[in-house]
Amino acid sequence: MRKQLGGTIAVAMALVSLFVGCRAPGPAAPGADLTDLDRRFAALAGASEEHGPGGREVLETAHRVLREGQAAGKWRHVGLEDLWTEALQEGRTLFDHAERRWGRTTAAETKDMLGQTTIGPWQITIDNIRGQYGRPYGVGPDWSDRQVYEFCRDRPDVQAAMICDYIEEAYTKYGRRGPYGIQRYFWLEGYVRGWIGQGAWDQSVLPTPPDGDWQRLTPEMKADTGFYAKQVVCGWRGSAQRLLYWLCVTGDEAAIVELLRTWRDQRKMRWDEGRGDAVLTDEPGNFAIRPDDLRYLAAYPAFHARVLRLVEAVLAERAAGQ
Repeated sequence: MRKQLGGTIAVAMALVSLFVGCRAPGPAAPGADLTDLDRRFAALAGASEEHGPGGREVLETAHRVLREGQAAGKWRHVGLEDLWTEALQEGRTLFDHAERRWGRTTAAETKDMLGQTTIGPWQITIDNIRGQYGRPYGVGPDWSDRQVYEFCRDRPDVQAAMICDYIEEAYTKYGRRGPYGIQRYFWLEGYVRGWIGQGAWDQSVLPTPPDGDWQRLTPEMKADTGFYAKQVVCGWRGSAQRLLYWLCVTGDEAAIVELLRTWRDQRKMRWDEGRGDAVLTDEPGNFAIRPDDLRYLAAYPAFHARVLRLVEAVLAERAAGQ
């Protein structure tokens, strides 16, 4: 959500199969399992002490808001692991600074390729808030940047709710925890067009601007960057504590297997100028997660062994023609 530009996006459930890879989201559960959500929160909190009281505040906010929403029948594709992983990916450096945790960061600070100002640990862009995601919570389309910032700074729960809305929309349209569903958080159009994410998957997703000036970035600099979605799933040299890690913490092997199958089976998408969107093709996506992709998770041997076993099993399914 830090790079993706805002805009009105109508999600027609009848067209989900047109956009999603091999697995459209399943039917809505009859009711949210709030007891299980609370169990996941306890597991995540117990394994997150190194992220300090600021991290605990972010995690508690995510849990509280997600719990209230799911109790009301919302956000059925959003997991607490997703919210926590994205907070760590986007805003970990803000956790320890109370005055900045829910505040504003500039493009100069984040090396944003589009020069956008962002807010809070999930790095929501002001344009996204004003243009779409803040509207249900009281943000006006004609608000100044300062008005948007001050409104969100004082309302952490609104920030968490907007992220839940965003992830739910992305997963519904592009596949839950799939490569395109996660990449949309960063910049889907840029990736699908080949503008970004064409370097080694685990190198920095942000190019280094000449003299610190993002306006001087060349197309080649932007393209020679890492694959955001895969780093969110597998970790990178900055931290192995990403989605696979946290799904191990909460003991959800079924979710890990589903993620691995989604990545294995995902077909390639191309950018359709008429739709202004990514559309599915019949070409293989070649996104399967392989043993070497777990190189950073190896810092946690027990989790690495568990996920390696599942990776090999899912790859064997394809080899066996399942």
